[in-house]
Amino acid sequence: MMRLKGMKAVITGGSRGIGRAIAVAFAREGADVAVTARALQSLADTVAEVEALGRRAVPMQWDVRDAASASERLVAARDSLGGLDIVINNAGVLRDPDLSPVDNWDYVLDTNLRGVYFICQAAGELLGESGGGVIVNIASDYGYRAAPTPYGISKWGVIGLTRGLGKELAPKGVRLNAIAPGPVATEMSNWHPGDPLENARLPLGRLTRPDEIASIAVFLSCDESSAVIGESIVVNTGNS
Repeated sequence: MMRLKGMKAVITGGSRGIGRAIAVAFAREGADVAVTARALQSLADTVAEVEALGRRAVPMQWDVRDAASASERLVAARDSLGGLDIVINNAGVLRDPDLSPVDNWDYVLDTNLRGVYFICQAAGELLGESGGGVIVNIASDYGYRAAPTPYGISKWGVIGLTRGLGKELAPKGVRLNAIAPGPVATEMSNWHPGDPLENARLPLGRLTRPDEIASIAVFLSCDESSAVIGESIVVNTGNS
């Protein structure tokens, strides 16, 4: 049985890696998706995979650093899909080697935390008005390590935001949770297709696959997790 049959979802950062895997997993479970990226053309492969599964995919250009556009973009996605049930805050960055430390702080925090905050606020209001829904944030296990880097601080903030706002949104019928991946086989982790998954530093001996993160996103988006509120599920092959 399809666990997300007939549902409509927005997935930010859907062009590759975890976002792309979530879009495909949602399509397999019966959902139509709007996938976003800063460059519209980068979404072509994700759209093709979703449509090959018989589901609808709406590509959208969206830089989540533009916090003022969060509500407008979500409304546009809802109107294009014919409804909105799920919002996945996946868009994220690690660093830009061409930027100064100060500019990197703004680049990472504006993308990973400020953008997530305002999308959560807009999605909570929009979903609450329509009777409820689900928000899933993609955090990181770095958020639990007190890592003194813009990335670590941003993900620590996402975990805190999820816990606090999750309690506020629950009475409105909106469930907010997060996933905190460890090292995942994506380009952000310097992994490329064809590279081995094996990694001797990790207890399980390999990197997490994007589809393993996607399966948790499906769980958090369906009725099986109806009593899970404000939690961040760590998926990191035992990394600590």
